[in-house]
Amino acid sequence: MADITFCIKTIHRPWSCHRLVESLREHIANPTIVVVDDGRPELRFSEKYPETAKHCTIINLDRHDVGVGVGRNAAIDASQTEYIFLLDDDHVVTADFHIDRVCEYFASHELDILAVRQGGGGRPTMLSPLMNGKRIWMHRGERKRIGTVAWCDMVSNAFLARKETIATLRWDEALKTYEHWEFFYRASHLAKLQIAVATDCSVVHAHVAGTGYRDLRGRSKFRAMGLRKHGFHSLRYPGGQIVRA
Repeated sequence: MADITFCIKTIHRPWSCHRLVESLREHIANPTIVVVDDGRPELRFSEKYPETAKHCTIINLDRHDVGVGVGRNAAIDASQTEYIFLLDDDHVVTADFHIDRVCEYFASHELDILAVRQGGGGRPTMLSPLMNGKRIWMHRGERKRIGTVAWCDMVSNAFLARKETIATLRWDEALKTYEHWEFFYRASHLAKLQIAVATDCSVVHAHVAGTGYRDLRGRSKFRAMGLRKHGFHSLRYPGGQIVRA
């Protein structure tokens, strides 16, 4: 555990971030945690829960709403360990996390990114170009499976990786939201990283809306920016919904 930094980007969900940090400390001895917060000062995690924040390296960004990309990159850059474990601020670690098992799988299968499930979500997902490469299809599927480890293109935001790998790949800082598929499209299709899910390990995804959080996340112009960046005119979701750039 001394070689892993748990990286959390948060905004306007201080109670949720507090819950995650406390769950990490409950299940892991002396975890190294970096929290990047781009919220308004009165809604910051360190302001609302200073006693919990003492157990973390806190980076309070000067500018409000810099976005997921800037925040996560800042957390990765601040990490001083060989490995990072990314978590969303509304995750909760339980006994089903099995971090030792995750580390064992990561090493034995020579992976670049190994995620855990997040409750009922976080299943192995593929990103397949359609319509002569003009539409990207996000759908359930896997490249191969060995035991409980499934290789795929896209996984949850609860994953283990080498810091150097993610510091090189990075999140696109222009995308304040809808960054997830774009990050994993570059990771799987362009960088050709080995990406998998440990299907027998998981975190709880206990979503909290937060103050103004829905407005911050629901900005479809950033999804359109990501699609145009890679030459796609539309995205098809697993349920069949099609959205256009």
